[in-house]
Amino acid sequence: MSTSGSVSKACFVFKPKAGKRKKKLNPADYFVNETGAKTEATRERYDTYQILWEDMNKDIDALQTDIHKKVFDDLVGYVGTTHPGFSLEEGTKQKVSSNEIPTAALVTGVNMPDHGMIFSNLTSLLQDNITPYVARLQAKDCSAMKNIMSKVIMQFMGNKDLLDDDDDEVQVKRISPTMPVLCGWYADAVKKSQSPNKSPSKKRKTSYGQYPPLVIVMEDLEGFPAQVLQDFIIICSQYLSRLPLVLVFGIATTVTAVHTLLPHSVSSLLCMEKFQAQPSTEYLSQVINKTLLTTKYPFKLGHRVFQLLLDMFLYHDFSVVNFIRGLQFAMLEHFFSDLGMLCCGAKLRTSRVKAMDHRQLEAIRKSPSFRRYVELQKPQEQRDLLLNDKHTKEVFISLLKDLDSYHGMCYPIMHCLHALTSSLPRHPLGKQLRELYSLVLESNVWETQGYKDAFSLLRLMARDDLVSVLRQCVERLQAWTESDVSEVIMEVQTYMAQLASLGDGSQEEQEEEPDERPKERLSKTTKLHDLQNRLRESAKQKKKLTKYEVLRNKILDYLDEIFRTHLPSPTTLPLHEVYYYDRVSTLRKHMNAAPRAAIQTALSNPHFYLQDESLKSEDGTIPNTAPDVCIAYKLHLECGRLINLYDWLQAFVMLVHSGEENGADSSKQKKVDEVLQARFIRAVSELQFLGFIKPTKRKTDHVARLTWGGC
Repeated sequence: MSTSGSVSKACFVFKPKAGKRKKKLNPADYFVNETGAKTEATRERYDTYQILWEDMNKDIDALQTDIHKKVFDDLVGYVGTTHPGFSLEEGTKQKVSSNEIPTAALVTGVNMPDHGMIFSNLTSLLQDNITPYVARLQAKDCSAMKNIMSKVIMQFMGNKDLLDDDDDEVQVKRISPTMPVLCGWYADAVKKSQSPNKSPSKKRKTSYGQYPPLVIVMEDLEGFPAQVLQDFIIICSQYLSRLPLVLVFGIATTVTAVHTLLPHSVSSLLCMEKFQAQPSTEYLSQVINKTLLTTKYPFKLGHRVFQLLLDMFLYHDFSVVNFIRGLQFAMLEHFFSDLGMLCCGAKLRTSRVKAMDHRQLEAIRKSPSFRRYVELQKPQEQRDLLLNDKHTKEVFISLLKDLDSYHGMCYPIMHCLHALTSSLPRHPLGKQLRELYSLVLESNVWETQGYKDAFSLLRLMARDDLVSVLRQCVERLQAWTESDVSEVIMEVQTYMAQLASLGDGSQEEQEEEPDERPKERLSKTTKLHDLQNRLRESAKQKKKLTKYEVLRNKILDYLDEIFRTHLPSPTTLPLHEVYYYDRVSTLRKHMNAAPRAAIQTALSNPHFYLQDESLKSEDGTIPNTAPDVCIAYKLHLECGRLINLYDWLQAFVMLVHSGEENGADSSKQKKVDEVLQARFIRAVSELQFLGFIKPTKRKTDHVARLTWGGC
């Protein structure tokens, strides 16, 4: 038996049941209240989510274009200048002096899930500015030379710009995927584009060159078979006189991957230029700044959810796309609750608070932060907050306004603290702004050990270094336009002016009164005991601070007061649950799922998912009413490394028959055994597909067990 084959050779057909197809639900249909009914409040929550996510997604798309703008512009400019003297006319046709293929090596990084979006934007830019002929290849579709040629020719000839309105559709599948066919098609396409009889309506919207290049983008170069890639490059180099070919390599690691895949005889056929895309960490920082560290969007992530998404990014895939998906899922989950209805603009939020009924007010009163707020009030105020709906609404509006004011000052001051501490040794508050933001979300930042260490280092900083970091603080604050921080800017600038006005000798000033005791010590012999006493006395004497040190302490004390005032943790503020989503268990279950654990739970305890009372059983027992694959799975757990198929079948049949009467006739029993055998083979095949067993050649009619500890 082949180790790569299947245990069963049968084909199982599942016919669809006759009847009406299940109607697909609109996303808004999932927003319902506790009773499962759609109300005006649930519709408002969905509309708010939809508007908020559309605006946020637009900013993310614009950011995606901007972050790669420079490298894309350079790459597009390079492609446009690759074949300046190319011509197909016989009179002006020049021989190609070199058979080197112009190649752009785009280093994209290891964030593989983001590459599709990157190359999609690059393809759009090439088609808008340089050429309509762009083919995208992926390693999974190019296992052989025929596959590569078919994909290239199909994408080139399937371009809508190649066909006139009255032309018949090109049958790409009937065309032989060879280079001569591509050469003939390109010559015809160039003639058609230069034809003077072509109507203006059929002309392209974008004006390309006389001979637009044929760009072939290989998105994941490391995944291509080496021999296939070598053959393709050699063939392309032979047709440069008839086709203006340009290659774009998408490289996830380093450019040396090209030399690993290609020998020198093939790599010498490439005229390669390197282009470095922005790292995904930089892209993530900008996404966080645009979506979370802003007052434009009221929705925020709590500390645990934010840290989970960061950990998934840093330790799993470096994918910003997956981070954005997690952000969208968290936002969707947040708007399922009644608190999400108030996660909107100030004017709309005020009107919604005034229109809230008693049930909705009670849901917000149950939030932990509001409970803590009520406990700190006087007895009469506590009664009003819990029983007087009108008074509660007024307090809600006031508390939510305080949250808006907090966000307006928190983010610029956080930028200021980051500018002050990011260059310190060992980065006590983190090197990236997202690390500082996580600390602020978790607790009061001034209570952390990193904050204390940072200020200890700042109190040792020289004047030039202090002036430099203060200048960076002012620049960060001046760049902030969403709230007024002019008072802080003016105060810091005043301190900078005082630092500049200090004389050069100010730092050299020491104690005004000189100590005459050293002269006495030098003039006569001193005993060891007397010397120790004098050293202790001198150690107790406080050294007078210089003017710079006094001013430095004054500046840092002012900044410390500002940070303590404007950077409390949002978890200490009442009603922060309206804006902050922090249900990390729900997000982890959906975004960081464990499929193997779910499969083992489903097979060992089908009642957990099916909720069928007949499937309930005591621990260790196997009910005969369970699905066949569950019975086979439970039986295989009792076996060792190798499982005898015949013994497994006998145990399966015995278990299935355990609930039936023994009075069945032999003929009917024989027929049932044939059906049971087919059911058993199907169950074993499903276990093989799930990866629990595999065929083996070590023993006849045996399979090997692959997993352990799944009981």
